[in-house]
Amino acid sequence: MTSQNIKIGIDLGTTNSEIAVNNNGVIEIIKNRLADEYTPSVFGFDKAKNPVVGKKSYQKLYRDATKEECKNYKAEIKRLMGTPETVYFERKGVEMNAEEISAEILKSLKEDILKKYPNFNTLSAVITTPASFSTLQSEATKRAGNLAGFKQVVLLQEPIAAAISYGFMNIKDENWLIYDLGGGTFDAALISSKDGVLSVLGYNGNNWLGGKDFDGLIVDEIIVPRILEKYSIDNFNRGNDEFKSIFYRLKYFAETSKIDLSQYDKTVIEIDGIGGDDSGNEICLSINFSREEFEKLIEPMVDQTIELSKATLEESGIKNSSVNKIILVGGPTQISYIRKRLEQDLKITVDSSVDPLTVVARGACIFAISQKIQKELQDTNITKGEKGIRTLNLNYETLSSENEETISGTIKELKDSESEYYLQIQSDSGFYSSSKVKLKNGKFFETVRLEENKENLFWIYLFDKEGNSVPVEPDSFTITHGLTVSGAPLPHSIGVSVIKKDISSGFACTEVFVKYFEKGELLPLKGRMKEFATVRKLNKDESDNPLWIIVREGESDIPDRNTFVCELGIKGNDLPYDLPEKTPIEITIEINESQELFVTTYIPLIDLTLNARSTFQDETVNIEDVEIELNKQIERAKIVSENCSSEE
Repeated sequence: MTSQNIKIGIDLGTTNSEIAVNNNGVIEIIKNRLADEYTPSVFGFDKAKNPVVGKKSYQKLYRDATKEECKNYKAEIKRLMGTPETVYFERKGVEMNAEEISAEILKSLKEDILKKYPNFNTLSAVITTPASFSTLQSEATKRAGNLAGFKQVVLLQEPIAAAISYGFMNIKDENWLIYDLGGGTFDAALISSKDGVLSVLGYNGNNWLGGKDFDGLIVDEIIVPRILEKYSIDNFNRGNDEFKSIFYRLKYFAETSKIDLSQYDKTVIEIDGIGGDDSGNEICLSINFSREEFEKLIEPMVDQTIELSKATLEESGIKNSSVNKIILVGGPTQISYIRKRLEQDLKITVDSSVDPLTVVARGACIFAISQKIQKELQDTNITKGEKGIRTLNLNYETLSSENEETISGTIKELKDSESEYYLQIQSDSGFYSSSKVKLKNGKFFETVRLEENKENLFWIYLFDKEGNSVPVEPDSFTITHGLTVSGAPLPHSIGVSVIKKDISSGFACTEVFVKYFEKGELLPLKGRMKEFATVRKLNKDESDNPLWIIVREGESDIPDRNTFVCELGIKGNDLPYDLPEKTPIEITIEINESQELFVTTYIPLIDLTLNARSTFQDETVNIEDVEIELNKQIERAKIVSENCSSEE
């Protein structure tokens, strides 16, 4: 049977990653070779220079943490997505960027599927990203999927995936607050479930706040001070490369203690095997660490997550009393203090019925049901053009919250046929059976009934006028009854930098940010066009002084305080003749469901169209420019501070 919709959902996490498949209507988390449902997002090369992903890499980097291993393994790569930063693996002698390392993690997850289901179609997948991921970070995630061999990658925001997973079998008209605290990122999203449709009412997030930051606090505030109380070590801090391997091991001790305190009131952090102090004394000590101390330590960070959650509710205009429950996502939410604070501060019931570690991957896999595989990637056992087999092109929604769904289709071979053909559709369970529908010009139209909260498998039968069965491909299709998604919100406003001449300032030029799309608008966003004019003359054949169109994302009116997305240069050697100043230019921006951004510039005067996509990150950074900008912002901060002080 041909697979027509995507059957793979992936949670590519900072700390751990999970993969789920749709196996004949059952959403299954695929276990790795160690029989774990999650795989640590750690990559490196072993002594034989073989790539290694998962628990072994984690142990080499954190538990063993020798100087050699720390130069050959990398964790928390998600935090580098969308940046030009690379990691050098000494043992292999190669530099890899975040996309390439993430691709290795994704390959490992894909291999786990193929070990269990060798014939599974792994060419398409849904991969999740934090709701607050930028355009560049989202684009980088998609490219990582492509590098891993997924020819078709659809992105889905993590809070939406969690809501889909939770609500799939709980179709009620309710509001949920998704509290997603992962290893490296935090998202708060308010989700409305109404009439079987999920809508995002508001969200906020922080891409640099997660469970790994809790570990860092334990190291910096508990472990290091106790070591320095007893031992003399000069310049002992995580920024010193000399102690890099030691701090990896200390983070291992910290994480172990954090996990202990999720079950017990007290634990002991045993510090050993990290070497000696400046006098040659072996460092060895036991640190008593209580849950009370831990809670006090992480309180400021938890406060941040709660403030972001409150801001999400306030911006949505929804009262806390109208939110039915808080759904927890991510390993750190298993900390009892976090659950207690949420109920205490937000006065909303916390629902702990879903597995916070796998809920996102499950939701991504359920969402995948609604995403059709590109035709060229669909697997089939039928040889194209095989004699006697009719090819059927179907049109239908694979995921529906309605009790009925319309199906239409065309059999091209019968388009001009004068013979009579009839088509019948029957559900595998016997719940529904259509009458025989006569094809008109090879086309048919039918409405099928769905069983609620399950995957509905339908078989297609084609008959000639004598009642003989005629082979057809595909011969079946599935429609899953469950929650559908109205659209993911745009994480940040998108616009272009524009030069304006101010008459009152003697025609001085100022740069402003002109928004095309506002934060929160629902994806996809169809092409939106705005008209501008060139600020100077552009000479034909002048290639070294292009007129730049810069796309940014952010909320500031000042362009350079927003994040660079991409740029498109109009060069003189693109022109048939000189362009005068004030030549009209039409700039159109479009963003698809996966947050891919497309820019088109049209110059009517010469009928020229130029295109750009946000598929790169500028790898050349001028340090002097950065220093100048930093000093400028420091000076600005001083002025703001002085003004605030004078007002007081």
